[in-house]
Amino acid sequence: MLVAGVAIVAVFSRGARTSAVENKDGSEPSQVRAPSPSERPSKTLSAAKRPKPKPILSVEDDDDDKRTPEEKALAERIEKALDDEDFELAVACAEEAQKCGDAEIRQSMVDTLGWFGEKALPELTPFLADADEDVRDSAMSEWTTALSSIEDEGVKIRTVELAMGVLNDEDALEEISNEYIGADEKLAVESLARIIEGGGSKEGVEKAKETYEFVTGDEWTDAAEAERWIAEEYEPPEES
Repeated sequence: MLVAGVAIVAVFSRGARTSAVENKDGSEPSQVRAPSPSERPSKTLSAAKRPKPKPILSVEDDDDDKRTPEEKALAERIEKALDDEDFELAVACAEEAQKCGDAEIRQSMVDTLGWFGEKALPELTPFLADADEDVRDSAMSEWTTALSSIEDEGVKIRTVELAMGVLNDEDALEEISNEYIGADEKLAVESLARIIEGGGSKEGVEKAKETYEFVTGDEWTDAAEAERWIAEEYEPPEES
């Protein structure tokens, strides 16, 4: 039996910067940071293989005077990133767009990141918790499409882990937590332990505990028990 320890790490920085910007309807945009570039999936579909055409961005406000000069400039940069297929520019816009109070601009950012596919998942993940329901739904659609193209199970589980730490919507959590079912149990238990111990959203932690119980057959107690389960109960899949 393979003996392995669970490395418990904080997935999200407790000191991550948040924004005080409000949506124009008075609600707050999402305030979670994007995962670092080191957490980015390594494989990406080329533009030639990408199955969908570029989206048509809707960044024109009915009354453009409502937008600040900074918002207008951001909308233009997002459009340029898509037109020029400039991924680095899209990444540079993502954090600013996340804090932007204009939901239409955030929607355009989601559309642009979604077009770039799986390599944009770290920047796309924070939009899963956006204040606007339409933006959240679009982000989830783009996120799940991009996730499906990841072949490496370890990378896929890590990507799901990052999203579980952001989400607070029960339906969305239910959907993505299904990725743990049928996955390598060691990868799943280690990942779920990191979510539970890492201080993510309350809803994400509760769903992680529920999923841990489903995978192991035991209720969550602590990291030491997760380590014991891997050491004593985990059976590596047979090599084909």
